[in-house]
Amino acid sequence: MGLQRPLAVITGASSGIGEVFARKLARDYDLLLIARNKERLEAVARELRALGAGVAVLDADLSDSAQLKMVEDRIAAASNLALLVNNAGFGDRGPFWEADVEVLDRMHRLHITALVRLSHAALRVMVPQNRGALINVASVAAFARRPGSIGYSATKTWVAAFTEGLYVDLKAASSLVYVQALCPG
Repeated sequence: MGLQRPLAVITGASSGIGEVFARKLARDYDLLLIARNKERLEAVARELRALGAGVAVLDADLSDSAQLKMVEDRIAAASNLALLVNNAGFGDRGPFWEADVEVLDRMHRLHITALVRLSHAALRVMVPQNRGALINVASVAAFARRPGSIGYSATKTWVAAFTEGLYVDLKAASSLVYVQALCPG
């Protein structure tokens, strides 16, 4: 059996920024791609495997507690974990009081609860090994408010602040694990 390559885990990997991360990282990492859209996820995986990449997929809705726990356990068991990209997310538009509160709740569970649990699982692997990196996808919406996107902006502000806090904790521990908040837009 050959040497195991470092593992990059990417949530929201079936399209957009997550898919771009998968394509860019496939040359140097084994990949665990996670998304709700199984068909699109499998298509991305097939394409990357055809290029020689080692790719596993998990179709999971990270706003669902049981599915989140499954992904969390998979990350916690990955001794070769080198990178976690917390990218899964979505937005909803409209005045807060007119929004479907169930959609807002799902967005908060995905952007905040899932990010906390997956970051925790990953850092429990990375910190003892004193290596690895965590990228949390926030948004420029974390720093500016616009009408009709209060829930999204609030969650992305939380992501940016949480990531900065992780940086402070890791620095205080003299850890070589890196964290970054990516703020597209």
